[in-house]
Amino acid sequence: MFSWYDEVDKIKAWIDQNVEQELSLAAIAEFCGYSAFYLSKKFHEIEGITLKEYLRAAKMQHAAHALHTTDARILDIALRHGYSSQEAFGRAFAQVFRVTPHAYRKLPKPSPTAEKSRLLHAVGRTTAMGGTDMKIHVEQMYDWNCYALYAEEVDPQYWDFFRSELWWQVGSSFIKTYDNAADFEYCAENFTKYGELSIRQQLKIVDTPWEKALDFFIPEMESLGVAWHIHGSVAMALWGIDAAPKDVNIIVPNCSDFDKVRSRFYKLAIAPIERCDDWVMSGGGTIFHEASIGIWFHNKELEPFDMSTLAQRDYKGRQLYVSTLEMLRQDNENYGRAERVGMIEARMREMALGG
Repeated sequence: MFSWYDEVDKIKAWIDQNVEQELSLAAIAEFCGYSAFYLSKKFHEIEGITLKEYLRAAKMQHAAHALHTTDARILDIALRHGYSSQEAFGRAFAQVFRVTPHAYRKLPKPSPTAEKSRLLHAVGRTTAMGGTDMKIHVEQMYDWNCYALYAEEVDPQYWDFFRSELWWQVGSSFIKTYDNAADFEYCAENFTKYGELSIRQQLKIVDTPWEKALDFFIPEMESLGVAWHIHGSVAMALWGIDAAPKDVNIIVPNCSDFDKVRSRFYKLAIAPIERCDDWVMSGGGTIFHEASIGIWFHNKELEPFDMSTLAQRDYKGRQLYVSTLEMLRQDNENYGRAERVGMIEARMREMALGG
């Protein structure tokens, strides 16, 4: 039975196999046996982008892959993909990937397990940060089968923040990539809506309404019946320390609760909630509701987690589990946050004296 979906897949496969040739809409139409107009119309109906746009993206995907996997000169890669000069190729490349071919070659490679992703359309929207010239947006990285968050034209006073959050620096811009994360379309949409505000809060350009975020989160977790506790600066605030939280840090101690928690929150994510079994935690991600809420999961060897090792603090009439002062002290000491260590130790002395 004839299917235009199968026909479009055949067209895409043929383009991928012949991407270094002189391809045109007329050549593709001749291969398929349709008029260029009719073929473009059907392709757009199914893929959401024009055949001409797909052809350009396929060329850039192939060229970018060559940049990452070969030592070929940029000029040679440009000529192989139909560009008359390195300069023309560089301009076209930067329009797609927002970095030069030379800078792109230096970016970290994706995971070898990255799989081909579904092409998202119009995931990016550039917004200028209030009070700065910083621009925040999302792009799909065609060659890597992954997506990237971008912060462009970042003021040097904020570079340390992006570096500490493991964004990759290219000049005055920063990029954070994700390998074909499940349901990334929600992350793309949410980041374009809330990414600017989230970053402004974390840079302390604006205040963070962490209590509103916590007020939202508490009943959601209660309905799930999942054990969790508060860590980071919000835990410090609940201990009576003036930590000025810029986000909310949540830890789910039992990794077996991952799927249940993810299914509840993935549509609110601005950084995908993913498993990462080879890391310190077994998974995690960030959602946004009034403020960024990071949700992280302990590794399996700590399960079942003994909640009695935590403390409890009152919050608006509720007893919430929080990290102990000693846990917070050790964590901040590990990260070299001397000022916070001092604040925590001062509070520990007050508590010892009955304060």
